[in-house]
Amino acid sequence: MAKTRHRLTQAFFWPRLSEDVWEYCRTCPTCQKMGKTGDHPKAPLHPMPIIQEPFSRVAVDIIGPLPRPSATGKRYILTVVDYATRYPEAVALSNIQADTVADGLLQVFSRVGFPQEILSDQGSQFTAELTQQLWRLCGVKALHSAPYHPQTNGLCERFNGTLKQLIRAYAQERKDCEKYLPHLLFAYREVPQESTGFSPFELLYGRRVRGPLDLDRAQWEGGQEAEGLPAVSYVLELRERLTELTAMVQGNMQAAQAQQEAWYDRSARSRSFLMGQKVLVLKPQRQNKLQASWQGPYRVVTQVGETTYVVVSCTDTRIQRTFHVNMLKAYHERPETVSAICAPAAEEAEQFPLVDLPGIDCRPSGVEQVQLGEGLGPHKQEQARQLLQEHQELFSALPGYTSRAVHQVETPGQRPLRQPAYRLPEAVHESMRAEIREMLELGVIEPSVSPWASPVVLVPKKDGTTRFCVDYRRLNDCTVTDAYPMPRVDELLDQISQGHFLTTVDLCKGYWQIPLAEEATPKSAFITPFGLYQFRVMPFGIKNAPATFQRLIDRLLDGLQEFACAYLDDIAIYSQTWEEHLHHLGVAFARIRDANLTLKPTKCRIGMSEVQYLGHRVGRGTQRPEPAKIEAILEWPTPITKTQVLAFLGMAGYYRKFVPNYSVLAKPLTDLTKKTLPRQVLWSPECETAFQQLKTALTQAPLLAAPNYSKRFIVHTDASMFGLGAVLSQVGDDGGGGIIRWLTSAANSYPERWDTQRSRKNVWPWFGPCESSSRMCTGGPSP
Repeated sequence: MAKTRHRLTQAFFWPRLSEDVWEYCRTCPTCQKMGKTGDHPKAPLHPMPIIQEPFSRVAVDIIGPLPRPSATGKRYILTVVDYATRYPEAVALSNIQADTVADGLLQVFSRVGFPQEILSDQGSQFTAELTQQLWRLCGVKALHSAPYHPQTNGLCERFNGTLKQLIRAYAQERKDCEKYLPHLLFAYREVPQESTGFSPFELLYGRRVRGPLDLDRAQWEGGQEAEGLPAVSYVLELRERLTELTAMVQGNMQAAQAQQEAWYDRSARSRSFLMGQKVLVLKPQRQNKLQASWQGPYRVVTQVGETTYVVVSCTDTRIQRTFHVNMLKAYHERPETVSAICAPAAEEAEQFPLVDLPGIDCRPSGVEQVQLGEGLGPHKQEQARQLLQEHQELFSALPGYTSRAVHQVETPGQRPLRQPAYRLPEAVHESMRAEIREMLELGVIEPSVSPWASPVVLVPKKDGTTRFCVDYRRLNDCTVTDAYPMPRVDELLDQISQGHFLTTVDLCKGYWQIPLAEEATPKSAFITPFGLYQFRVMPFGIKNAPATFQRLIDRLLDGLQEFACAYLDDIAIYSQTWEEHLHHLGVAFARIRDANLTLKPTKCRIGMSEVQYLGHRVGRGTQRPEPAKIEAILEWPTPITKTQVLAFLGMAGYYRKFVPNYSVLAKPLTDLTKKTLPRQVLWSPECETAFQQLKTALTQAPLLAAPNYSKRFIVHTDASMFGLGAVLSQVGDDGGGGIIRWLTSAANSYPERWDTQRSRKNVWPWFGPCESSSRMCTGGPSP
């Protein structure tokens, strides 16, 4: 940086030159990747927990391939070290395939018992399906270290280094190291370990084991026989000695860990990364595994431990990797700049005095931005425009302010809660300032002196902008719940899809159109790096806000249920004829205007034959999934954790009524979410098949008909050993059939030992209580 600054100052100068040069060099992509591997501070040491019970946690690793195989062809050594006693075991292997490694581990466990936890790296032999199945059968919890961070398994790595030195010393004279492996292990086990202060033999057996030196001493002393102890006395003395050893070892290990931590943390510094922040990853080069370089950039997905992060490539988001914080460093992006060329005027323009003009709002009223149905003819479109002009004050980019509702925040007996502000990247500071400035101009917020304070987060939206949100979780925990019910999505879709003319309108920043109670205003205070502010209107993220908003909309549309419904601020109006639709729109717009609410014109659709509503495409008596949502499901990457599997099932399950045999198709995936299974899912070929079949079924999902409650319903049921199923349909006016619902249930809800005949008898007891079926079929006309 100094050389760059020196070269520039030879010919140029401008204010803040040094700062600009420093920022330019700091954000250079090539320099960041070519920097030294140790150019970032390491994180403070986090000691491993002290284990007191022998062989409750063990560490495993593999040495090899050895330069020369043994006489039996063994080229690898499987090492196992106990965390409590530091007792090592080693087994020579011919290869490191999963089945060979599993056999070697069983040999060790047959001598010392099965552990509760086993720590290893992420080698394929330790993460294979066979090995994972062995852990489940033995009740062992598998722990894995982060990639390229062997320090997590430092105990076993350090023993491997010692064992390699012993093998190297023996290999000079003896070629078959497998034959002398027990002798090397004996020599290691009888020597006191530095951290514990005792030998592994003594901690495991509670006594000193006779070694070569003891045999020499016995010969010098003439082979004197030691006095024997009764069995009971020996057991009591052994128990007492083991208790004393455990206490002494714990103290020695705590002192050793404290010494190691003090030495290691001299140059360490706590580091953390924000979700979504770009980082570089230190990874070995493909040409030379012993050399590493910075690669990336990657984007941080989540933090899974105190010092471990899950990252994903910015160019390929399908594969997620886990890395230790010491393998990461922040990636500094260079801001994009736009150059401007300024040229002097050819002639000096004549100067005129400035004239003060009255303020004129040149922004469009909003009516021009409302979308009209493409199927409407010129005459109908003109009628729709006249209606919009009559209610043009409704359509605005600015939120209204209603007096029909007030949001309360009841926190009985709760003292004020104050939280510090979240640290945000410098790149979003200007965006936050702009959001605060806009909300102050709109009168949404005001400066505050409240003792309450909640932190701020900026959430990205689909259009690339950010949504200003406050983390009210601690305030929400102590807020009294409003039990007002939310409408069912399936019932709203059934109502809307019956219409031939559909209109959907969306309120402009709907929450901000409801005032906040005066006593609740201080509780809404939020803290930023630029000051403390509080809301004057109902903010996003606060508890009971959906209930307050839904209550307002339900009162607004009271009496209009035959042609209008709403889910929060998504209001839908549906009619059978165009004349009825114009009348219905006029009544609904008048209600909205009287409540002093405004609509966002860019989200209003008038006179449509089909509309997108709550993730569905509805209209003309049919329903189908929204194409954009199905496209997102098709591009869904393969899940690797339970959370990701649940997220996919939640997305796909939202459209389960469109998929025949959904429960049977999804059963391999739902089985992965059982509590007894590990967080990292074991993705089998059966799971991949179910994953792809669900995607294909959703892309080929048939159109569903809207139910007509004036006609009778037809139910077809069937059952097998794998699931129960039913099809709910109706006969149309033209005699054709229309499917309304596909209903399925996996067999895990019922005894799988039932035969097919018995299962079929139990379909109706299952189908009858279903919410969808009972709501449609109960009380309908008789056949």
